[in-house]
Amino acid sequence: MNTGPQNWHEELRPPTPVLRRGAFAGRPVRPAVARPLPTTVLWRWRYEAALLGGAPLFWWGSVHAVGGLVGLSFVTALLAFVALVPPLRRWAFAVLWTIVTPHRIRVACAQAGLVSHTGKLPAVLVTCRKAYGERVYLWCPDGVSAGDVAAARSVFMGACWARDVRVFESSGQYPRVVAMEVVRQRTAEPTPQVPALWARFERHSGRFEGF
Repeated sequence: MNTGPQNWHEELRPPTPVLRRGAFAGRPVRPAVARPLPTTVLWRWRYEAALLGGAPLFWWGSVHAVGGLVGLSFVTALLAFVALVPPLRRWAFAVLWTIVTPHRIRVACAQAGLVSHTGKLPAVLVTCRKAYGERVYLWCPDGVSAGDVAAARSVFMGACWARDVRVFESSGQYPRVVAMEVVRQRTAEPTPQVPALWARFERHSGRFEGF
């Protein structure tokens, strides 16, 4: 039974084990990962860069507006409030995982040798918050298929610190798009179906990553 996104094929679970770094049975060793452009690096780390740049500016503004002690007290109270209220705490961790998971996905792709012949990694398109963890949409470059991604399932589980990873291929309209479900929590809810392509990307509840 297909519990993944609607109009996507059954979950891919090929029994091919990982033989060595970057090599699977019947598949040649991939080339090394190409060095990303500076703009690509900045885009991938934009949230962390915004935090590192915004935190000092926020502190400087609070010191000049209300004083350093008052500003520190406000920030401490806000963080304590989020930490003590369970729904807010769960929301904060869910948002944090949507930032961390794309990095871990790219690490897993590099470890498993899921790169094109020119060294390009699969692009993380969108990371969506779900009750079980995250749903990630990947755009596979030339030479990388949904079967290759599914064959590296154990690598993704280890890199993402996940209980399970489920991989779904497209129904054929967009064969390069792969849906990956990173399961972190046990939930009795079935995987929600996502009807249309743009709804699959779920920009309203996820983080658009781009290429």
